[in-house]
Amino acid sequence: MARELSPHELHELLGAYALDAVDGDEREQLEAWLERSPEAREELAGLRETAAFLSHAGSEAPPGLWARIEDALGEEPPALVLPFRRRTFALRLTAGIAAASVAAATVTVVVLSDKIQRQDDRLEAVASSMERDGTRRAALAAMADPRSRTMHLESPNASPNASPNDGGGGGATATLVSMHDGAGYLMSADLPRLPNDQTYQLWAMSGPNDAPTMVSAGVLGRDFDLAAFRAPTDAWGFAITAEAASGVVRPQGPHVLEGAFA
Repeated sequence: MARELSPHELHELLGAYALDAVDGDEREQLEAWLERSPEAREELAGLRETAAFLSHAGSEAPPGLWARIEDALGEEPPALVLPFRRRTFALRLTAGIAAASVAAATVTVVVLSDKIQRQDDRLEAVASSMERDGTRRAALAAMADPRSRTMHLESPNASPNASPNDGGGGGATATLVSMHDGAGYLMSADLPRLPNDQTYQLWAMSGPNDAPTMVSAGVLGRDFDLAAFRAPTDAWGFAITAEAASGVVRPQGPHVLEGAFA
């Protein structure tokens, strides 16, 4: 069981509870406190009323409203004629309402901001998943196309413990599919994750076998398992190197994986 919350902590949670943003053990403790505290229940009612008002305050204000409010704020307030005790109570009530309104507004902004952020994260994850699924389907369709060519890329260094910077893919492999128009797809298996300042980069090889022309076909990122690319149509081989994170114009690192069409 979580630690017992102090009265001050319970009071601070009232605003979030009014927006149904408290759960678990904290919610149980807060509800038990509300059952034995009429003052807390009264404050909660005020917070909920304020939150309900704020949630419906998204419509445009009537014409001239803000000007009238500004004029009213500039006027001298009328003198209070209440007895001392009633005046003190009124001041406390006004301050309490103002504090509750500010607390509810603050909690509303924080909670809504958090919910919007979580929703954005979910939408981004869904979009990324859909994009990856579409790319994977396109890669499988390309492999089934009789006009495509397929090759397997393997590490030129046979040692499974060799790092990418030493020219070893640690026993990883990759399958590459190239279409007649230069479009293609690369599917990797078990390439180690690179440090933050590095990226894998794909190169298309054309020209003489002993001195091939190396053209960048894409910066792949520090960790990938599927990527689309475009390369020269006369490429006869491909290689993957580990480079600086921004990518390079000419390969500087050793070949992590390489292969050629049969």
